[in-house]
Amino acid sequence: MPRLMIPKTLARVCLLAGLSAFLIACQDEPSGLSLDIPSTPIETEPSRIAITIDDLPYVMPSQTSPEEGLQYTQSILRALQEHKIVATGFVVGQQLTPEAIPAVQAFADAGHTIGNHSWSHPDYGTLTPDEFLDETRRTHDALATWIDGPRYYRFPFLREGETEQSKAAAEKILSDLGYQNVPVTIDNDEWQFNAEYLKAIKRGDTEAAQTIANAYVAHMQERTSFFQTLAQGELGGDVDHVLLIHLNRINADHLGTLLDWYAAQGWTFISVGEAMRHPLYSRADIYAGARGLSQIERVLGGKRE
Repeated sequence: MPRLMIPKTLARVCLLAGLSAFLIACQDEPSGLSLDIPSTPIETEPSRIAITIDDLPYVMPSQTSPEEGLQYTQSILRALQEHKIVATGFVVGQQLTPEAIPAVQAFADAGHTIGNHSWSHPDYGTLTPDEFLDETRRTHDALATWIDGPRYYRFPFLREGETEQSKAAAEKILSDLGYQNVPVTIDNDEWQFNAEYLKAIKRGDTEAAQTIANAYVAHMQERTSFFQTLAQGELGGDVDHVLLIHLNRINADHLGTLLDWYAAQGWTFISVGEAMRHPLYSRADIYAGARGLSQIERVLGGKRE
């Protein structure tokens, strides 16, 4: 499968449709967006997968009205319901304003699990242990209404510590607070597609928006295939995967298409609790560094494509 890599140094980024050849309007600012353009439909060896959604109540609250955020949530909930998925959503504490609470409440009322995603979404590498404790505890207190079962935590940017000492400090704090870290196996750049998608919508370019959406779905399919192949090749078999997406507009509009693809490929949807029982998540994480990585890469010591 050919991959189009567009370096960050370029002043413009061009997005290609999976099945079309036209170019759409390019942005003035540099971007690290890279698109996978499949020449044939992507096929995978199916496994089991848990769906996790970051940045609840919703992404970019300063640019999203509470009404829009609730609409995004309800659209994602419909897609999850159609596939009988119990997802886990990770909340950024400081974004839990009174206006945004209905979105989180709707997520919880639909039977999904609420997790802790820090107070202000900082890079853990910039925090002291005391600051990490404060970030985690403040958010836990804010989520007390919704967390009455397992306590799940997701590191912002998937950055879990740049040294073994910092990793151990975070692990102890989470353990003391009763939290289990939920890493990701299928890492991706979905958030970048959302940014370009919103720009296209804002300028009223529906054709460009659909092009970006097609590229987003193709990217997610390729990342799934890549990490499933990596697990089978390097770990000796299937793992129970954890997918990372965000509560944003592109998922509100197109998550159903992605979930339909997983179902057609033969994947089984499971909860985070089920996934975390797989031996992968009890294996030693031998990576310490500044990158946010897939759990598969972490247990392999940071091995990348």
